[in-house]
Amino acid sequence: MSKIIDTINGTALYLLSVIGYRTCRFQISGIENLEAALAREKPLLMTSWHGMTMMLSPFIQKHFDMSNFVGLVPADWRGKTLEVFAHRLGAEPFSMNLDGDSTLTMGRELIKLIRKVKNGKNMLLHPDGPAGPAYVIKPGVTFIAQKAGATLVPMGAYCRHAYRVPRWDLYTLPLPFSRIALHIGKPIVIPPEKKNLDTLNHQLTDILNRMAAQAAANYYELKP
Repeated sequence: MSKIIDTINGTALYLLSVIGYRTCRFQISGIENLEAALAREKPLLMTSWHGMTMMLSPFIQKHFDMSNFVGLVPADWRGKTLEVFAHRLGAEPFSMNLDGDSTLTMGRELIKLIRKVKNGKNMLLHPDGPAGPAYVIKPGVTFIAQKAGATLVPMGAYCRHAYRVPRWDLYTLPLPFSRIALHIGKPIVIPPEKKNLDTLNHQLTDILNRMAAQAAANYYELKP
């Protein structure tokens, strides 16, 4: 029964993403930053706050080959639904214990994920997920980007006409035919010799907050 429920929930997420892809209008600013990131010809690690997932997913579907993406999913009850979602999108799901486990097994899995990105897989990764607290970065995003040589692409999104799930991240589900404002920040390249990522994580927190604020401002200030 649980497998059936996971399939239904994962398929529902996929259908919501497809509806957004086919009906929503995207108001994009900072596209030159995405072009600069692509010009590096390195894997992309797109990052935003977790609640923006369903605003960014349709944009990525529209502009990228989803078979070239790997999706990190938690190795728990949430992960089964997200695995179905990733498969339906055409991406490769990668299951991992995201509850702070520091065992050797998790280390091996992290090395496998980094290797996939290093070999060319792109990612959309939310550093405050999968269970919060909201807007608090977990250090994995910068670590993966550095070790894989990937380009970090910070993003923010806003949609007025949407349902916001009343939970920790206010997970936003855009309504059909709504307008979604996206703001793309300057690409970030982390030198391999950089030892301490704490300062960068603090900076990335500020950057993602500014991306979110700019997307909301653009929605109301710029003409669609």
